[in-house]
Amino acid sequence: MAAEPLVVVRCVRYAFGAGALRRQVLDDVSCEVQAGEIVILTGPSGSGKTTLLTLIGGLRSAQDGSLVVLGQELSRASHATLVAVRRRIGYIFQLHNLVGALTVLQNVMTGLPGDRRLSRAQARARALEVLDGVGLADRAQHLPGQLSGGQKQRVAIARALAGRPRIILADEPTASLDRRAGREVVDRIRALAQGEGCAVVLVTHDTRVLDIADRIIHLEEGRLSSFADAVMASTQRLLGMLAKSHRTEELVRQVEGMSAPQFTRMLEQVTAEAQQLLQVMTMSTDAAFEIMLEQLLVAFTYKVGQLADAERASLMLADEARGELWSKVAQADGGRALEIRMPIEAGIAGRVYRTGETINLADAYESPYFNPDVDRRTGYRTRSLLCLPIFDRHGRPFAVLTLLNKRGGDFAEGDVQAMGELAASIGVILETWHEANRMRLAHRAALPPIVGTAGVGP
Repeated sequence: MAAEPLVVVRCVRYAFGAGALRRQVLDDVSCEVQAGEIVILTGPSGSGKTTLLTLIGGLRSAQDGSLVVLGQELSRASHATLVAVRRRIGYIFQLHNLVGALTVLQNVMTGLPGDRRLSRAQARARALEVLDGVGLADRAQHLPGQLSGGQKQRVAIARALAGRPRIILADEPTASLDRRAGREVVDRIRALAQGEGCAVVLVTHDTRVLDIADRIIHLEEGRLSSFADAVMASTQRLLGMLAKSHRTEELVRQVEGMSAPQFTRMLEQVTAEAQQLLQVMTMSTDAAFEIMLEQLLVAFTYKVGQLADAERASLMLADEARGELWSKVAQADGGRALEIRMPIEAGIAGRVYRTGETINLADAYESPYFNPDVDRRTGYRTRSLLCLPIFDRHGRPFAVLTLLNKRGGDFAEGDVQAMGELAASIGVILETWHEANRMRLAHRAALPPIVGTAGVGP
């Protein structure tokens, strides 16, 4: 017999204001969350995500409908029932809500329910354990006023986890954290869910943490929809508009005129859409969608080369079935395309793919790994070279970005860092394209990868 869900929401409605000022925030919302399940809730600002979270947490009462949390009906529940349920929930909200007069350690200890009958020494040890888990054990005796915003958020997270709650409700828990700290926090939340059967409902706009979800649901205009439907709609709108208004050459011209910040914002937008799409890539896709992604790859690869002040930029995808790295490069001399295939273990690109390490050379011909065959075939002379691995969502190298001949000198360490960040974003789009292509062509025996790459004018 299946266990009862820890959270059951049925036909819940909630509105703010009255009369002409009444605004319906939640409209007939229903969902369930099982023990050990992580549900991510997405949606635009003002869509009712935080309101739904506070209703589940017993911090406000539903106006219509039913909320059964930990086996207790919260609608019209007594104060004693609400308190008992709240004690078994860990709350992580956008405001840290730390007590300024208490140390970090003392703030975390307030998250330990009094009915656990822990000795003071045991409570202290437990608080130090979770502080260590969020990287703040060395700040245990600091006051909140001595911490950065990100550190305060981690203390709030430690406090929520300290009591080993049955449910965690988290509202943008990584909003003030950098990539590494955010990843550590969500991994700890996932470990709690898996190890102790804790249910997690997490509101976020952070696409970097979507991979921890067992299920993603979307809330917009007060109604829940499947994340797949929401992402497909937004992605198709974005790519559809681009497809109607641009050919590849026009996209290249468009991004060429962008400033670095403008390009970064556009790349982040498309990458976020692609990252979300990877979570729901069980749907079929069409040729127009793939072509649009390929056009974006061509334009974006060109722009990366331009930002690096490189003569050429190329993107090569590993074809493990054939043991090759494969690329299609738009040449600078008249735009003639050249198909390049090389053994997967050959050359600098092959070494970068195999090792996952970046290679930066002032003179490519001095490297024992450099393969001059492409230069001989194209009449091009490679001098400086920067080659970076591109990783898939599982952290495995699956493609390589190569920049050739930096104008006016060699590629510096700043280039390595900046181009690595851009390559990671392009990698998400590339993986989305490759997955869409693989799915559409799954019925064919051969799956030739097609990757757009670009030369950066002479």
